[in-house]
Amino acid sequence: MQRRVLELDMLQIVKSMRSRSPSSLTPKTLLDYHRKCHMLYQGNIKRKPINKQFINSIVDLHDSLVKEMLKRKMKHTSPLKKV
Repeated sequence: MQRRVLELDMLQIVKSMRSRSPSSLTPKTLLDYHRKCHMLYQGNIKRKPINKQFINSIVDLHDSLVKEMLKRKMKHTSPLKKV
């Protein structure tokens, strides 16, 4: 039961992050969303069984945030890989 609640919370976080265009985010919010992507990714990679669809959606979101970061001349050195 607890695990299911956590999964629903994570889905809500990703949905709220996806609802805003990366170009409309402030630099602080952009970096915060980027950090959250890494936290969600790491937390889900360590879980068994791995929810591949969820991890890949996090990677897609991360990639869109990185694209905006690079447009704004921000550095990025932490890629995420799809599973």
